[in-house]
Amino acid sequence: MTLKGFRHATRHIARYREVFSVLARYGFSDWVNRVEFDFAREILERKAPHELLSLSTQQRVRLALMDLGPTFIKLGQFLSVRPDIIGVSLSEELKLLQSRVKGDPPEVARGIVETDLKSKIEDVFEEFEPFPVASASIGQVHRATLKTGEKVAVKVRREGIEQVVATDMEILADIATIVERYVEESRYYRPCETVSQFTRVITREMDFLREARNIINLGSDLDGQSPARIPKVYEQLTTSRVLVMEWFDGKQLNQLTDEDRQTLDLASVAEKVARLYLEMIFVSGFYHADPHPGNIMIMADGKLGLLDFGMTGRLSARVREYIEDLIPVIVTGDSDRLARIIIKIGSLPATLDQASLGADISEFISYYGAIPIARINLSEALNEAVSIIHRHHIILPSEVIVLLKTLMTLEGSNRALSPDFSLISLLAPYQKNFASSMLSPGKTLKRVGRLSDSLRDFMETAPPAMADILERFRKETMEIHMEHRGLEHSANRLVFGILTAAIFMGSSMVLSAGLPPKILGLSALGLFGYLISLVMGIRILWAIWISGRLE
Repeated sequence: MTLKGFRHATRHIARYREVFSVLARYGFSDWVNRVEFDFAREILERKAPHELLSLSTQQRVRLALMDLGPTFIKLGQFLSVRPDIIGVSLSEELKLLQSRVKGDPPEVARGIVETDLKSKIEDVFEEFEPFPVASASIGQVHRATLKTGEKVAVKVRREGIEQVVATDMEILADIATIVERYVEESRYYRPCETVSQFTRVITREMDFLREARNIINLGSDLDGQSPARIPKVYEQLTTSRVLVMEWFDGKQLNQLTDEDRQTLDLASVAEKVARLYLEMIFVSGFYHADPHPGNIMIMADGKLGLLDFGMTGRLSARVREYIEDLIPVIVTGDSDRLARIIIKIGSLPATLDQASLGADISEFISYYGAIPIARINLSEALNEAVSIIHRHHIILPSEVIVLLKTLMTLEGSNRALSPDFSLISLLAPYQKNFASSMLSPGKTLKRVGRLSDSLRDFMETAPPAMADILERFRKETMEIHMEHRGLEHSANRLVFGILTAAIFMGSSMVLSAGLPPKILGLSALGLFGYLISLVMGIRILWAIWISGRLE
């Protein structure tokens, strides 16, 4: 693959070389060499330090992403919630990624706020702390006080992050395209589609207007009886780069001291947090999707305060139906039905072995079905289920993965508060609600209505499509396009072998004819042809022996 094979390489060549240098340093040059990056050849031939090679592959991936900067750290965090794509072990390692970075200088943050609000800092805020209280790869948070006396948190997008992300996304898209083309086993995991999804996620995360809307929507879903508080958003002071919201005073769950742990009823706090999230997920269908202990706060009035709304989840009507179908299947232990539901939910590879999938699911159901519900570790069970899905190369919808990730994070956070906490035991009321809702006339009518709509759409589109196909056959204009994969190198070896044989046969004829000039009585042209065919024959045998391909 030459340099001109990249769309943006001429503009981003320095960044390309930096990316490949990091990959080589952490021992990932072997697979990159398979796609023949000519301009990075000398980089990829460098040997990784022995101390790095002694680390696990998962650790080296995490460290490489950290070295590559904000966009790649965000990519790792995005992939950490996709164990169905990258596997559970790598997913768990990527959850350790941290994006703590030094904040922008005070004058830079001040300039962004004043530009977006079209006012001087002093005209809007009574106080504005110049140095951030928290800083990450996308934005940083400053404490401030409005002219009205209200304490606020001002989130400011980092200067120049848009260009950094745009450049890295172009590079990721190029690399994904090339890897998907040349590394056959990567196609199971759809690099191009994954990068495309990540682009949408990080673009939305950089838009603070979208985060503000998430906060407002969640606030409207939670009534006055809720055990949680959602910060107020000051919409007139919010732009795509600046988000002003209510400041919460309290203790984050990851900052509890030993004294706090002795005075608080942590089991009660864990249950309160769990019930809050289960209510958001299974009742309203729109939820805060990052229940990390650092994002949950205990307020002075005993309520829970939620922070950081960059990641939210929403359950569509179809996914809610899948969940309603899954509950009774898991309870009854019907592994065949569960396999059919997974097949219906997921995107399947052409080589799926349904019998093997059914056997794995049957073993999974048998094991967890014999354990009392209160003793089941939900995170462990979900990880094992996702491992089965990953092993069979099934890709789940992103909203299902976000839900699973939220439930696993929720249980992990609450077990840190109370080791005996069991999330699955709190699901019983929702299981009963699902069972009753499935039998309700309204739910049945909705399903019948959707089926009727699908049949109507099929009847409207299928006949014209069949008529078009038949007409093309009749006019002999039907074209069938076939794509071959991985045949380029086989074709090269075939042509090279035929050419070698042709030179050998031609040289034999020249020797037989005794054409001059001669050396030791033999035709020099014939001997030279033999030498060329011998070198070519050794070349092709060596290429097949070493790599199975001919460059």
